[in-house]
Amino acid sequence: ALNINPCIPHEWAGFKVDYRFGRTHYKISVENPHNVNQGIQQVVLDGISLADKLIPLIDDGQPHEVRILMG
Repeated sequence: ALNINPCIPHEWAGFKVDYRFGRTHYKISVENPHNVNQGIQQVVLDGISLADKLIPLIDDGQPHEVRILMG
């Protein structure tokens, strides 16, 4: 599993990361609407909220969208 816990300047609105796991591409978008330095409020993988905030890595060759909301 992939654990993302960013620590960024509070004035950043967010950032994006392209992550590859084998043949699989994860498009990760980190959003910082509350202007915080760190802390994760929600992690969403392909439209499904992940309660443990860990991104399961599966080499299925399919593209996946990850949205991380800081707060």
